[in-house]
Amino acid sequence: MMSHTGIGDWIAAQYDLGTPFLQLVPRDYADYLLLNSQIREYDAGEIILQGGVDGDSFCVLQSGRATVCGQILPDGHYSSLAVLESGSCFGEMSILCNEPTSNTVVAAEDGCTVLHIPKAEFVKFLDKNPSVVVYLYKVMANRLRAKNEAIDEFERLSLLASAKVLPFIDFAQTMEKSRITGTVIFECSGESGFIAFQDGRICCAKCGRLAGPDALEKLLSWGDDTLFKLDTHVMPDVVNINQMSDTTSLILDALRNIDEKQSARK
Repeated sequence: MMSHTGIGDWIAAQYDLGTPFLQLVPRDYADYLLLNSQIREYDAGEIILQGGVDGDSFCVLQSGRATVCGQILPDGHYSSLAVLESGSCFGEMSILCNEPTSNTVVAAEDGCTVLHIPKAEFVKFLDKNPSVVVYLYKVMANRLRAKNEAIDEFERLSLLASAKVLPFIDFAQTMEKSRITGTVIFECSGESGFIAFQDGRICCAKCGRLAGPDALEKLLSWGDDTLFKLDTHVMPDVVNINQMSDTTSLILDALRNIDEKQSARK
């Protein structure tokens, strides 16, 4: 797999550069984790943690560097959301929140070694050492803060992101997780439109004479040639998309509809 470079790096953030995870817990607990984990080695580009699945392990990067990926395209390209350094932990959100893993993590260089601690063993460890939960929530909060700061910088500089480099679904997922309110303005081949977010959920879409779900599908159908930017100071005065559905589901449903319509035309 190949990482995008350039404007897609606007959201990349090197965090977790503090004390390695295993040095933050008492020695006997660190030994417990080491004894109940599997050590695996990965070469550059290999998937360490698959996104969108039920998390079955807590991971600690023992050596090397890893990349947190956005959407992985069929040609193997992906946008880099963050860089993890040796000592970093990941996979905790899925276990703590009992949700599917958020993103795929791949090795950024050859020889990455990773501790995989099975979910059941990690839950036992947390029961015996609840103070670690506080640290893990701090890790999650720091990552969210890094994304929020990146979005603030993205808006301040009035950057136009290319969908070819930064897939809109990745951007939208960040908007959702950070509960951001604002309007994303789209441009493509002389046409324009917008998708508005309220607390991270899509609430309105408009493109020419189209509005609501039809406009959402139209904007998403523009594909890689699309340019978009965020403006948190502009919001439409109407709501034309049901906010009961989460942002990711809405976009995936729209993309499926687009594919079905394109297949029907062939």
